[in-house]
Amino acid sequence: MEDSSSNSLAWKVIYTSSRQEKKVSAFLDKHGIVHYLPLYKSLRVWKDRKKWVEMPLFNGYIFVLPTENQRDQVLTIPGVVRFIRSNSKDATIPAGQIELIREFVTLGYNISEFHADEPFEVGDIAEVLDGPLKGKEAEVLKMGDEHYLLVSIEAVNQSVKVKLPKEMLKIVQKKGENADLKPLW
Repeated sequence: MEDSSSNSLAWKVIYTSSRQEKKVSAFLDKHGIVHYLPLYKSLRVWKDRKKWVEMPLFNGYIFVLPTENQRDQVLTIPGVVRFIRSNSKDATIPAGQIELIREFVTLGYNISEFHADEPFEVGDIAEVLDGPLKGKEAEVLKMGDEHYLLVSIEAVNQSVKVKLPKEMLKIVQKKGENADLKPLW
Protein backbone atom coordinates (compact mmCIF):
# COMPACT_ATOMS: atom_id res chain seq x y z
CA MET A 1 0.00 0.00 0.00
CA GLU A 2 1.40 3.42 -0.91
CA ASP A 3 0.55 6.95 0.14
CA SER A 4 2.35 9.98 -1.24
CA SER A 5 0.68 12.34 1.24
CA SER A 6 2.70 10.82 4.10
CA ASN A 7 5.90 12.78 3.42
CA SER A 8 6.33 14.05 7.01
CA LEU A 9 6.16 10.53 8.49
CA ALA A 10 9.21 8.29 8.89
CA TRP A 11 9.53 4.79 7.45
CA LYS A 12 10.05 2.21 10.19
CA VAL A 13 10.78 -1.51 10.16
CA ILE A 14 8.77 -4.22 11.87
CA TYR A 15 9.96 -7.73 12.57
CA THR A 16 7.44 -10.49 11.89
CA SER A 17 7.06 -14.11 12.94
CA SER A 18 8.71 -16.62 10.64
CA ARG A 19 7.05 -16.80 7.19
CA GLN A 20 4.26 -14.43 8.20
CA GLU A 21 5.25 -11.43 6.06
CA LYS A 22 2.43 -11.76 3.51
CA LYS A 23 -0.22 -12.33 6.17
CA VAL A 24 0.99 -9.31 8.15
CA SER A 25 0.95 -7.27 4.92
CA ALA A 26 -2.69 -8.28 4.33
CA PHE A 27 -3.63 -7.21 7.88
CA LEU A 28 -1.80 -3.88 7.41
CA ASP A 29 -3.80 -3.34 4.20
CA LYS A 30 -7.02 -4.16 6.03
CA HIS A 31 -6.22 -1.58 8.74
CA GLY A 32 -5.18 1.08 6.20
CA ILE A 33 -1.57 1.30 7.41
CA VAL A 34 0.90 2.37 4.72
CA HIS A 35 3.59 -0.29 4.30
CA TYR A 36 5.95 -1.87 1.80
CA LEU A 37 6.78 -5.57 1.55
CA PRO A 38 9.37 -6.03 -1.23
CA LEU A 39 8.79 -9.34 -3.03
CA TYR A 40 10.74 -11.15 -5.75
CA LYS A 41 9.84 -14.17 -7.88
CA SER A 42 11.66 -17.44 -7.20
CA LEU A 43 11.29 -20.79 -8.94
CA ARG A 44 10.52 -23.47 -6.34
CA VAL A 45 10.97 -27.13 -7.25
CA TRP A 46 9.16 -30.02 -5.60
CA LYS A 47 9.21 -33.72 -6.55
CA ASP A 48 6.03 -33.44 -8.59
CA ARG A 49 6.08 -29.82 -9.86
CA LYS A 50 7.80 -26.50 -10.34
CA LYS A 51 6.20 -23.20 -9.46
CA TRP A 52 7.11 -19.51 -9.47
CA VAL A 53 6.35 -17.99 -6.07
CA GLU A 54 6.72 -14.50 -4.64
CA MET A 55 9.18 -14.41 -1.75
CA PRO A 56 10.01 -11.55 0.65
CA LEU A 57 13.27 -9.80 -0.22
CA PHE A 58 14.01 -9.43 3.51
CA ASN A 59 12.83 -12.45 5.49
CA GLY A 60 10.95 -11.37 8.59
CA TYR A 61 10.88 -7.63 7.85
CA ILE A 62 8.25 -5.19 6.55
CA PHE A 63 8.65 -1.43 6.11
CA VAL A 64 5.79 0.61 7.59
CA LEU A 65 4.86 4.29 7.54
CA PRO A 66 2.51 4.57 10.54
CA THR A 67 1.00 7.72 11.98
CA GLU A 68 1.47 8.28 15.73
CA ASN A 69 -1.93 6.72 16.37
CA GLN A 70 -1.20 3.69 14.16
CA ARG A 71 2.17 2.81 15.76
CA ASP A 72 0.62 0.90 18.67
CA GLN A 73 -2.03 -0.58 16.37
CA VAL A 74 0.74 -2.15 14.27
CA LEU A 75 1.95 -4.10 17.33
CA THR A 76 -1.51 -5.65 17.82
CA ILE A 77 -1.57 -7.21 14.34
CA PRO A 78 -1.14 -11.02 14.42
CA GLY A 79 2.36 -11.98 13.31
CA VAL A 80 4.03 -8.67 14.23
CA VAL A 81 6.75 -9.28 16.81
CA ARG A 82 8.21 -5.80 17.35
CA PHE A 83 9.57 -2.62 15.81
CA ILE A 84 13.29 -2.69 15.05
CA ARG A 85 14.88 -0.22 17.48
CA SER A 86 18.08 1.80 17.53
CA ASN A 87 19.26 3.95 20.46
CA SER A 88 16.04 3.29 22.40
CA LYS A 89 13.88 4.59 19.51
CA ASP A 90 12.21 3.00 16.53
CA ALA A 91 14.79 2.72 13.77
CA THR A 92 13.91 4.83 10.73
CA ILE A 93 14.74 4.27 7.08
CA PRO A 94 15.30 7.21 4.72
CA ALA A 95 12.65 7.41 2.00
CA GLY A 96 15.44 7.34 -0.60
CA GLN A 97 16.46 3.83 0.50
CA ILE A 98 12.86 2.64 0.25
CA GLU A 99 12.71 4.05 -3.30
CA LEU A 100 16.00 2.30 -4.17
CA ILE A 101 14.57 -1.03 -3.01
CA ARG A 102 11.40 -0.35 -5.04
CA GLU A 103 13.59 0.21 -8.13
CA PHE A 104 15.42 -3.10 -7.55
CA VAL A 105 12.16 -4.98 -7.31
CA THR A 106 10.45 -3.14 -10.18
CA LEU A 107 13.35 -3.58 -12.58
CA GLY A 108 14.00 -7.18 -11.57
CA TYR A 109 17.67 -6.21 -11.57
CA ASN A 110 19.33 -9.27 -13.11
CA ILE A 111 21.17 -7.98 -16.18
CA SER A 112 23.01 -10.46 -18.39
CA GLU A 113 26.75 -10.34 -17.95
CA PHE A 114 29.43 -8.81 -20.17
CA HIS A 115 33.20 -9.21 -19.99
CA ALA A 116 35.47 -6.33 -19.08
CA ASP A 117 39.24 -6.01 -18.83
CA GLU A 118 39.35 -4.61 -15.28
CA PRO A 119 40.39 -7.38 -12.82
CA PHE A 120 37.78 -7.50 -10.05
CA GLU A 121 38.42 -9.37 -6.80
CA VAL A 122 36.10 -10.34 -3.97
CA GLY A 123 36.18 -7.51 -1.43
CA ASP A 124 36.84 -4.72 -3.96
CA ILE A 125 34.69 -1.61 -3.70
CA ALA A 126 33.18 -0.65 -7.06
CA GLU A 127 31.18 2.31 -8.31
CA VAL A 128 28.14 1.71 -10.54
CA LEU A 129 28.54 3.70 -13.78
CA ASP A 130 25.03 3.36 -15.25
CA GLY A 131 21.42 2.54 -14.44
CA PRO A 132 19.30 3.41 -11.39
CA LEU A 133 22.28 2.72 -9.09
CA LYS A 134 24.60 5.13 -10.93
CA GLY A 135 27.10 6.71 -8.54
CA LYS A 136 26.48 4.16 -5.75
CA GLU A 137 29.36 2.17 -4.27
CA ALA A 138 29.12 -1.47 -3.29
CA GLU A 139 31.33 -4.39 -2.36
CA VAL A 140 32.04 -7.19 -4.88
CA LEU A 141 30.87 -10.38 -3.17
CA LYS A 142 31.27 -13.16 -5.67
CA MET A 143 33.50 -13.83 -8.65
CA GLY A 144 33.35 -16.24 -11.55
CA ASP A 145 30.33 -16.01 -13.81
CA GLU A 146 28.44 -13.69 -11.46
CA HIS A 147 29.34 -10.34 -9.85
CA TYR A 148 27.16 -9.22 -6.99
CA LEU A 149 27.09 -5.83 -5.34
CA LEU A 150 25.83 -5.18 -1.85
CA VAL A 151 23.72 -2.15 -1.03
CA SER A 152 23.43 -1.95 2.75
CA ILE A 153 20.13 -1.19 4.46
CA GLU A 154 21.61 -0.19 7.81
CA ALA A 155 18.55 -0.18 10.04
CA VAL A 156 17.63 -3.68 8.94
CA ASN A 157 21.22 -4.99 9.14
CA GLN A 158 20.70 -6.85 5.88
CA SER A 159 21.85 -6.27 2.32
CA VAL A 160 20.48 -6.63 -1.17
CA LYS A 161 22.47 -8.66 -3.73
CA VAL A 162 22.35 -7.15 -7.21
CA LYS A 163 23.76 -8.89 -10.29
CA LEU A 164 25.50 -6.34 -12.54
CA PRO A 165 27.65 -6.69 -15.68
CA LYS A 166 31.36 -5.86 -15.34
CA GLU A 167 31.03 -3.04 -17.87
CA MET A 168 28.78 -1.15 -15.47
CA LEU A 169 31.43 -1.20 -12.73
CA LYS A 170 34.61 0.72 -11.97
CA ILE A 171 36.93 -0.22 -9.10
CA VAL A 172 37.14 2.59 -6.57
CA GLN A 173 39.11 0.77 -3.89
CA LYS A 174 40.97 -2.53 -4.05
CA LYS A 175 40.45 -5.17 -1.38
CA GLY A 176 42.42 -4.37 1.77
CA GLU A 177 43.07 -0.74 0.88
CA ASN A 178 41.49 1.85 3.14
CA ALA A 179 42.46 5.45 2.50
CA ASP A 180 40.74 6.65 5.68
CA LEU A 181 42.79 4.49 8.05
CA LYS A 182 46.40 5.38 8.81
CA PRO A 183 48.81 3.20 10.79
CA LEU A 184 49.10 4.10 14.46
CA TRP A 185 52.85 3.41 14.59
